[in-house]
Amino acid sequence: MRFLLISLMTVLTLGLGTRVFAAAETRNEFLDSMLLSEEYATSNSGEKAVTNARTLLKQKQKRIDIQDNRKLRDIIKKQQKQKEQNKNLSKQEIKQISKLSTAPFGLLWGESYEQTLNSGVILTKTEEKDYVNSFIATQLPKPIKDIRYVVVTFGEENKLWRIISYGVFIKDKPDASVILKEYNRFYDLLNKKYGNAEQTFIPKITKVKKIIELDRGKTKEEIEDKEEPIGNPNFLAQLQSGEADLYASFYNQEVGAVLSVNVDGNGNSYLILEYKNLKLFQEKQDETLDAL
Repeated sequence: MRFLLISLMTVLTLGLGTRVFAAAETRNEFLDSMLLSEEYATSNSGEKAVTNARTLLKQKQKRIDIQDNRKLRDIIKKQQKQKEQNKNLSKQEIKQISKLSTAPFGLLWGESYEQTLNSGVILTKTEEKDYVNSFIATQLPKPIKDIRYVVVTFGEENKLWRIISYGVFIKDKPDASVILKEYNRFYDLLNKKYGNAEQTFIPKITKVKKIIELDRGKTKEEIEDKEEPIGNPNFLAQLQSGEADLYASFYNQEVGAVLSVNVDGNGNSYLILEYKNLKLFQEKQDETLDAL
């Protein structure tokens, strides 16, 4: 599966219902870079929110690997040192935090690195391309047992605007039925909370021979493309190799989220769930446009 993350198509009724969409574009074309078009500056507020969400959620996901035991031990030591350095919040900071909106895992959108650290969350520096000031976050206020670890991004403005989480590894079946069950569960929950669900399925294309009956008993052989469906007998391997992709996006006026199915090199499946605060992203873009 491609290593470290995004934000749609003909409807397929392949077990997951009519919400499945087959993408005609290639993977690289569909998951292009996050650049706003000229429409961003001229659209009205409602159109801007939708355009902003769709554009942001199409950014290709980045993945992190912290499975090495030695690295984990070093991270734990650094986390303990950072926890000891935490200081009490001032009254002004407490007042400022009270105005921030809630984010996943009990965090607050727009809070600074210092505010997050002082709230009891342990932050350990990690490098992510295109995401400045990213940290592995542990001791979260509201952890989820199905999540292995969480990475938060504050950006150059030192405001929490992105959260990406990695699900637990699952010993799956060849048809990926176990992870698909988890995917559907999270899909329904995210759609209930954020709405605007749009699922994308990029299937593996297999070349198959087809015999065409002609006049007078003659036949002709043709080669046609066959799309391998979700949950086919080799779906896990197709996800692992990158021949197939399955993910869904959700968004409201403030937050966009992307849920994707992934398989590591050992054949273990897991989910990646990424959130981005669209309002903070919009503020950043408005400042850039104003400066140009």
